[in-house]
Amino acid sequence: MQNWQPRKRIRLDASVYAEPGRLCSITIAVKTRRPVFATHTVAEAAIEVLKYLADRHRVPIHAFCIMPDHIHLLLEPSESCDIVTFVGQFKNLAQRAAWKLGVQGAFWQLSFWDHFLRFDEDVAVVTTYILENPVRAGLVHTADDYPYSGSLTQL
Repeated sequence: MQNWQPRKRIRLDASVYAEPGRLCSITIAVKTRRPVFATHTVAEAAIEVLKYLADRHRVPIHAFCIMPDHIHLLLEPSESCDIVTFVGQFKNLAQRAAWKLGVQGAFWQLSFWDHFLRFDEDVAVVTTYILENPVRAGLVHTADDYPYSGSLTQL
């Protein structure tokens, strides 16, 4: 019989996710790489949810990219909403919006990947990485051609 060991903690201290001004790059993945957001209406619905929540909670979204099977965000918490709460609400509302458009079943992977930018990291490089994701995936020739990415705020 194996000894039971607690699951390794993957999150930083909760206070880090609530510290306004801390830029964080987030990747939210769909289970089994299912291309849920390959449909125009579903991708647009996810953007509308993102805009709604960013406005409601005053969370700055410096860059976003809705890929067919995952989503990239560069954001920071606000005074009223930490990153973990924001991502949880986004996943919930985006999934409900997708269901209304005919997507069936729960599709998000558990949790999300995060990377807090360090002081020596160039925000422009991270933003470019996010916005160029569709080019690297071969979906478009230039980032400007991709309709499901952009910024909801200015740095």
